[in-house]
Amino acid sequence: MGAITHRIVAGLAVSVAVSVAAATAGADPTVTLPPMTPSGAGPIIGGGGAAGIAQQLTSLGNPGVQEVDGSDAAAFITAAASVANPQLAAPFTLLRRALACQTNNAGFGARAYRRSDGLWGGAMLVAAKSTTPNVDALVSCAKTNWRRSTVGGENAMCNNGWTTPTMGTRNSEAYYILLAGTAADFCAGLNTRYKDNAGGWPG
Repeated sequence: MGAITHRIVAGLAVSVAVSVAAATAGADPTVTLPPMTPSGAGPIIGGGGAAGIAQQLTSLGNPGVQEVDGSDAAAFITAAASVANPQLAAPFTLLRRALACQTNNAGFGARAYRRSDGLWGGAMLVAAKSTTPNVDALVSCAKTNWRRSTVGGENAMCNNGWTTPTMGTRNSEAYYILLAGTAADFCAGLNTRYKDNAGGWPG
């Protein structure tokens, strides 16, 4: 498996389903996503430069939604996964598992989003083929720690995985993208960028 940390998460589908069921049954409306604390971190967790990865991180362009990148996004994902509202925590719990697929806990591009009321948000993670030491190991880890794409609903998390581009020479760059949010409209907005020129991932 090389340097990639591969955490086997038993009962992933069951645990996420339980979280979603609990959210719709009686989530505490007084619990919100944690505040974001921007430090000006670059787009890559742990630092470093990768212009191609940065270009894959989409901005929603909504003044009512705060965005942070890189290590700031990773910190937000970790904190949001621990909130007491299961509906809000569910997508970030999934994203936190995906972070375990990084090499030495760094290297992914990341952007997190939080609506000003703290009741809606999500994040996206991006890895590049050229900066991934072992793509097969990354795919294997993602298949273990991610779940099949889910549309979600008004009060249910959504998640998707993409690889882009789908065409090109054998040695061309490729990006592996994971995104999840607290409601269907989070993923719907981001998926429009990928649905015409990307394939599902990790499969």
